[in-house]
Amino acid sequence: MKKISVLFISVLVFAFSSCCDDEDSQVSASIKGKWNFDKISLTINGVTSPELDYDDNEPGCPKDYIEFAPAAVFNEGDYSGSECLLDMTTGTWYKNGNTVTITSEGVTLLFEVISLTSTTLKVKYSETQDGTTVIVNVTFIKV
Repeated sequence: MKKISVLFISVLVFAFSSCCDDEDSQVSASIKGKWNFDKISLTINGVTSPELDYDDNEPGCPKDYIEFAPAAVFNEGDYSGSECLLDMTTGTWYKNGNTVTITSEGVTLLFEVISLTSTTLKVKYSETQDGTTVIVNVTFIKV
């Protein structure tokens, strides 16, 4: 969860200075597995920024990731420093239709799955910062 909030803030500054595997007809691939952060864009007041490469990976380290593991376990891995220290955040996840609910460190976030294939996951979620609602669009690549 820390990574997603930090990611949101860093992209905002840069851009503007199951447990349950309920599959439906719109989402036919499985969300289960490990996904590397790939791209991000923001939508503010109906205007979407260009999609940018995710640039928070530490050079020389494995890529940061999220994982939808069996038994409703959610993991988020963030590598940092020249030693590539892994900061792991854990929680739970639940998928119902095109909505994924992630709970970690006492915070619950709802993500809408925009598209899901065997190799790519695109989601969006909204946050309100200083009275402005921002839609964060994130693309992940399956590991």
